[in-house]
Amino acid sequence: MKQLRRNVVAVTIITTILGSTAFAYSDAERIQDMQAMESAVQQMQKGFLYNNLKDIAAGAKVLKEHTAKIEPPIDKNADSFKRNYAYDVTKREARKIINLADSAVKKYKEHRPKQAINDFTKILKQCMTCHARIRKW
Repeated sequence: MKQLRRNVVAVTIITTILGSTAFAYSDAERIQDMQAMESAVQQMQKGFLYNNLKDIAAGAKVLKEHTAKIEPPIDKNADSFKRNYAYDVTKREARKIINLADSAVKKYKEHRPKQAINDFTKILKQCMTCHARIRKW
Protein backbone atom coordinates (compact mmCIF):
# COMPACT_ATOMS: atom_id res chain seq x y z
CA MET A 1 0.00 0.00 0.00
CA LYS A 2 2.82 2.40 0.88
CA GLN A 3 4.55 1.58 -2.40
CA LEU A 4 1.38 2.35 -4.34
CA ARG A 5 0.96 5.65 -2.52
CA ARG A 6 4.59 6.60 -3.28
CA ASN A 7 4.11 5.77 -6.95
CA VAL A 8 0.94 7.85 -7.16
CA VAL A 9 2.64 10.80 -5.47
CA ALA A 10 5.69 10.48 -7.75
CA VAL A 11 3.55 10.35 -10.88
CA THR A 12 1.53 13.35 -9.70
CA ILE A 13 4.66 15.40 -9.05
CA ILE A 14 6.23 14.49 -12.39
CA THR A 15 3.00 15.27 -14.24
CA THR A 16 2.70 18.63 -12.51
CA ILE A 17 6.28 19.59 -13.32
CA LEU A 18 6.09 18.50 -16.94
CA GLY A 19 2.65 20.05 -17.39
CA SER A 20 3.69 23.41 -16.00
CA THR A 21 6.74 23.64 -18.23
CA ALA A 22 5.01 22.27 -21.33
CA PHE A 23 2.11 24.72 -21.11
CA ALA A 24 3.95 27.78 -19.82
CA TYR A 25 3.21 31.08 -21.53
CA SER A 26 6.40 31.93 -23.37
CA ASP A 27 7.85 35.29 -24.31
CA ALA A 28 7.31 34.48 -27.99
CA GLU A 29 3.61 33.83 -27.35
CA ARG A 30 3.33 37.09 -25.39
CA ILE A 31 4.94 39.05 -28.23
CA GLN A 32 2.65 37.39 -30.76
CA ASP A 33 -0.42 38.22 -28.65
CA MET A 34 0.71 41.83 -28.16
CA GLN A 35 1.22 42.26 -31.90
CA ALA A 36 -2.22 40.79 -32.59
CA MET A 37 -3.74 43.15 -30.02
CA GLU A 38 -2.00 46.11 -31.67
CA SER A 39 -3.37 45.10 -35.08
CA ALA A 40 -6.84 44.68 -33.62
CA VAL A 41 -6.77 48.15 -32.08
CA GLN A 42 -5.63 49.58 -35.42
CA GLN A 43 -8.47 47.78 -37.18
CA MET A 44 -10.98 49.19 -34.70
CA GLN A 45 -9.56 52.69 -35.19
CA LYS A 46 -9.81 52.30 -38.96
CA GLY A 47 -13.43 51.24 -38.53
CA PHE A 48 -14.19 54.36 -36.53
CA LEU A 49 -12.46 56.60 -39.06
CA TYR A 50 -14.24 55.05 -42.05
CA ASN A 51 -17.60 54.46 -40.31
CA ASN A 52 -17.31 50.69 -40.81
CA LEU A 53 -18.98 48.47 -38.22
CA LYS A 54 -17.42 45.31 -39.69
CA ASP A 55 -13.90 46.56 -38.97
CA ILE A 56 -14.86 47.65 -35.46
CA ALA A 57 -16.49 44.30 -34.66
CA ALA A 58 -13.69 42.24 -36.23
CA GLY A 59 -11.02 44.23 -34.40
CA ALA A 60 -12.89 43.91 -31.12
CA LYS A 61 -13.23 40.15 -31.59
CA VAL A 62 -9.50 39.66 -32.19
CA LEU A 63 -8.66 42.03 -29.35
CA LYS A 64 -10.85 40.09 -26.90
CA GLU A 65 -9.41 36.71 -27.97
CA HIS A 66 -5.80 37.75 -27.43
CA THR A 67 -6.44 39.88 -24.37
CA ALA A 68 -8.03 36.94 -22.59
CA LYS A 69 -4.85 34.89 -23.06
CA ILE A 70 -2.32 37.51 -22.03
CA GLU A 71 -0.13 36.93 -18.97
CA PRO A 72 2.60 39.11 -17.48
CA PRO A 73 6.27 38.32 -17.94
CA ILE A 74 7.56 36.22 -15.07
CA ASP A 75 10.68 37.49 -13.37
CA LYS A 76 12.21 34.49 -11.67
CA ASN A 77 14.11 36.75 -9.25
CA ALA A 78 11.03 38.69 -8.13
CA ASP A 79 9.34 37.87 -4.87
CA SER A 80 5.85 36.39 -4.82
CA PHE A 81 4.25 39.77 -4.00
CA LYS A 82 5.60 41.33 -7.20
CA ARG A 83 4.62 38.30 -9.29
CA ASN A 84 1.09 38.32 -7.84
CA TYR A 85 0.81 42.08 -8.34
CA ALA A 86 1.82 41.76 -12.01
CA TYR A 87 -0.63 38.92 -12.56
CA ASP A 88 -3.49 40.76 -10.81
CA VAL A 89 -2.89 44.00 -12.72
CA THR A 90 -2.66 42.19 -16.04
CA LYS A 91 -5.85 40.21 -15.53
CA ARG A 92 -7.77 43.23 -14.19
CA GLU A 93 -6.79 45.41 -17.15
CA ALA A 94 -7.57 42.56 -19.55
CA ARG A 95 -11.09 42.24 -18.13
CA LYS A 96 -11.61 45.98 -18.53
CA ILE A 97 -10.39 45.89 -22.14
CA ILE A 98 -12.71 42.99 -22.98
CA ASN A 99 -15.71 44.74 -21.42
CA LEU A 100 -14.90 48.03 -23.16
CA ALA A 101 -14.52 46.30 -26.53
CA ASP A 102 -17.96 44.72 -26.12
CA SER A 103 -19.38 48.06 -25.05
CA ALA A 104 -17.84 49.93 -28.00
CA VAL A 105 -19.33 47.52 -30.53
CA LYS A 106 -22.71 47.56 -28.81
CA LYS A 107 -22.85 51.36 -28.67
CA TYR A 108 -21.77 51.68 -32.29
CA LYS A 109 -24.54 49.28 -33.34
CA GLU A 110 -26.99 51.44 -31.37
CA HIS A 111 -25.90 54.47 -33.44
CA ARG A 112 -24.05 56.11 -30.56
CA PRO A 113 -20.63 56.60 -32.17
CA LYS A 114 -19.36 59.23 -29.73
CA GLN A 115 -19.90 56.93 -26.76
CA ALA A 116 -18.32 54.05 -28.72
CA ILE A 117 -15.26 56.19 -29.47
CA ASN A 118 -15.06 57.09 -25.78
CA ASP A 119 -14.94 53.36 -24.98
CA PHE A 120 -12.24 52.91 -27.61
CA THR A 121 -10.22 55.70 -25.98
CA LYS A 122 -10.62 53.96 -22.62
CA ILE A 123 -9.31 50.74 -24.21
CA LEU A 124 -6.13 52.59 -25.18
CA LYS A 125 -5.90 53.99 -21.65
CA GLN A 126 -6.14 50.48 -20.19
CA CYS A 127 -3.39 49.29 -22.53
CA MET A 128 -1.14 52.12 -21.42
CA THR A 129 -1.95 51.50 -17.75
CA CYS A 130 -0.85 47.89 -18.02
CA HIS A 131 2.31 48.80 -19.93
CA ALA A 132 3.19 51.53 -17.44
CA ARG A 133 2.74 49.31 -14.39
CA ILE A 134 4.06 46.01 -15.67
CA ARG A 135 6.67 47.13 -18.20
CA LYS A 136 7.69 50.20 -16.15
CA TRP A 137 7.32 52.72 -19.01
